[in-house]
Amino acid sequence: MKLFVLTPIYATTTLQQGTTPVVHYFTREWVKMGHEVKVFYLRPKFPRPYYWISKHFQHQLNTRLGMLVPTEYPKDEDYEAEGVAVCKRTIRKTKPHSRYSNGKINYAVRLISEECEKNGVPDFFIGHWDNPQLEILCRLKEKYNKPTCLVLHSNQFDFERLYGEKTKEMLSQMDIIGFRNKSAQADYESKYGKPKASFIAYSGVSEAFLEAGKDFQRNYEKPIKNFIFVGSLIARKHPKEIVSALNRVYPDGNYKITFIGDGAEKEQINKVSAQTGSKGEIVFTGRIPREQIIDYLKEADVFVMISHAEIFGLVYLEAMALGVIPIGSKNEGIDGIIENGKNGFLCKAGSVDELTSILNMIKKLPPKTIQTLSEEAKQTACEYSDFGVAEKYINSLSCIL
Repeated sequence: MKLFVLTPIYATTTLQQGTTPVVHYFTREWVKMGHEVKVFYLRPKFPRPYYWISKHFQHQLNTRLGMLVPTEYPKDEDYEAEGVAVCKRTIRKTKPHSRYSNGKINYAVRLISEECEKNGVPDFFIGHWDNPQLEILCRLKEKYNKPTCLVLHSNQFDFERLYGEKTKEMLSQMDIIGFRNKSAQADYESKYGKPKASFIAYSGVSEAFLEAGKDFQRNYEKPIKNFIFVGSLIARKHPKEIVSALNRVYPDGNYKITFIGDGAEKEQINKVSAQTGSKGEIVFTGRIPREQIIDYLKEADVFVMISHAEIFGLVYLEAMALGVIPIGSKNEGIDGIIENGKNGFLCKAGSVDELTSILNMIKKLPPKTIQTLSEEAKQTACEYSDFGVAEKYINSLSCIL
């Protein structure tokens, strides 16, 4: 199949820290399967003062927003990333999260048309994120009469803010819509109705984590006391609430929690710990390369992240690949993959009381039950390999052709 993928976020030549590689994980696997893939990386280009401010206040902005803000003025380039051909083009924009002008949309469509004239029209046009992909896909569908797929990366839908009364008409032109989790799919359908076709575009676990967990043997007889969190230390991920719950469950301080990541909530975590007089061991590693996390996961018993507005959370699956028992949030992106009491536990997002109850329960579980939970977690992760989820994605598209 010949696939043309539009996205505003993609792995760069340098794979800089914090770059979201989610789309690349799909396209990389499709190339391995023998599909012809072209990525059109349409990156917004803001006025130069934006990058000056970002560069000088990078840490404050990163920790407040929970994401890395761009600090370098982007340039057009063509490159290859692990066998995937990428055409990176910049498109001017006045401010973040705003709609592109009709002129800029026309410009993007013209650039894409030139690519199609050089390399042939694809079998499928795919867009990740809606802005400006939705508008561009509508124009391409009209011009080439080829099927279109839009993958949405949010649990909250407010398309009317950008597209006004044209929203439903534009969405109806999509042949298939992908969602990053079942909750997002349900929320979309309650507001806009069922699309012509839909699927769940889960992220997959890399081979490095699956291989590391394959032969790793845990000691299920030891007490549960080593916990781990991987992610940005921001308020919506509720890291300080984890410490509050641990202090209730382990008043003697006989626990260790490792926070892998960085953010403004580090100060709040230390404040909570000081206020409660906790004797627990709290470790901050800062940001570290992803595959180095494997060594920390081997030491951990339980992975905890009870965030809200979590679109997916690949870190849960990566922990599960090592047999770490996960605690995730109810009605968030990982709900449905984590099955409460079978391969992990689900907690109301941000609830110290509910998390305390779950931790108390896990603490008292017999070794045999811990082993079963751990093995079920590992088995679940194996079902969501990079190759497996990319194959399910492509099979969903094939049904439209």
